[in-house]
Amino acid sequence: MSPGRRALGRERAHGADLTRCEAYGVDQGHDDNMPARTPSNDWQADASPGANDLTSKDCLRKTVLVVEDDEAVSSLLVALLEDRGYAAVPAMDGKTAIELARSLAPHLITLDLALPGTDGHEVLQNLKADPLTRDIPVVVISAFTQILPAGDRKKLAYLLGKPFDVTEVLEIVQATVGNPFV
Repeated sequence: MSPGRRALGRERAHGADLTRCEAYGVDQGHDDNMPARTPSNDWQADASPGANDLTSKDCLRKTVLVVEDDEAVSSLLVALLEDRGYAAVPAMDGKTAIELARSLAPHLITLDLALPGTDGHEVLQNLKADPLTRDIPVVVISAFTQILPAGDRKKLAYLLGKPFDVTEVLEIVQATVGNPFV
């Protein structure tokens, strides 16, 4: 963990706001008996206060922000990650992705480049320029990987083209952030 990320440790750590986690009385350790959260729409891209409140079991899992405008691909990635124990939060556009990255401080962001409004290139630039999000690893999963400038490629943890192999996605997530439990 980088020094900048460590400095956020009291307010935001491990993809969860500790104030909200501590309110649950949650120990940030591993719990083998914790059931995996089923894929659902309880994490909507809503920046209103309290809209994305964490549950106690989310405080125990590493968070992956899934930025993908194709609902089928987004649902697949969220279900795949949650099945493996990660807390997966979808964002369907770039503006929402930036807001959620700042508020959740996820462990990893998967990012499509072709997004409505603020595209993936601009999202990446914003994330890497912001002290709150610059140290979050980003994995681009896009059909347009060939148009990504070399400078942007250096900012990524990994670059994966579409169509993708789900096994490869899981291997990349595991290699980047480790097991799903904090």
